[in-house]
Amino acid sequence: MSTSKIIKVNATRSTNDKVKMLIKSKKILSGDLIIAKYQYGGRGQRMNKWCSSYGKNLLCSLFYRPLDINADKTFIINQAVSLAVLKTIRKFNNEKCLIKWPNDILSVNKKIAGILVENSLSSNKVNHSIIGVGININQVFFKRLPNATSIKKISNKNIDIERVLNELINSYKFYFTKINDIKYINDEYNQNIFGKEGCKFIINGKEYSGRIISISNTGIIKLNTGSEIVNYDSRKVKLLYD
Repeated sequence: MSTSKIIKVNATRSTNDKVKMLIKSKKILSGDLIIAKYQYGGRGQRMNKWCSSYGKNLLCSLFYRPLDINADKTFIINQAVSLAVLKTIRKFNNEKCLIKWPNDILSVNKKIAGILVENSLSSNKVNHSIIGVGININQVFFKRLPNATSIKKISNKNIDIERVLNELINSYKFYFTKINDIKYINDEYNQNIFGKEGCKFIINGKEYSGRIISISNTGIIKLNTGSEIVNYDSRKVKLLYD
């Protein structure tokens, strides 16, 4: 993957939505990246709202055309992106960071980044992906978000957002060159997931304590509930923060 162009905007509904507008007007190429100082309609998994202070964090979306990924293997893109974001955050943060399936990065047990990948499919292949990432960098107050943190909150230092962006781009390049090596991506992903030593989760409205055994390359989570081994997709189970 080569980054062709970085497009900076002051504010937008969401960087993913901005990419969609540029796709319609044919003004964006694979590898182009949108970065905004503010989103007034940012969202995450399950349509959760993503809140960010103006100019404090990295809010960006990448337009990406993978070469050859089948429609039933789209989760490999999430895995590669999660590893790229994790690698980026570890450059600036000495706390223990892990991937919280399916779309968050945790620093210890607090959310420091979120990911939203939207795929467009054609003829059982991925035509393109819009990869939205938000990394909490210099924001230190999170209203009504007790499980949020940031690089500055951890380090007590202001961080240059451009430096974080450059690290993220380099990490994208590293993992996207390996995107078709499903075993490599899936193995590294599973080595870096939150909950393998124990976690709480909700299934059908009921809370359980157990642990994650593994995540498949199709996004299916295998859980030990304490009484049985079960498999679910992300619509059926929700992991909780400790």
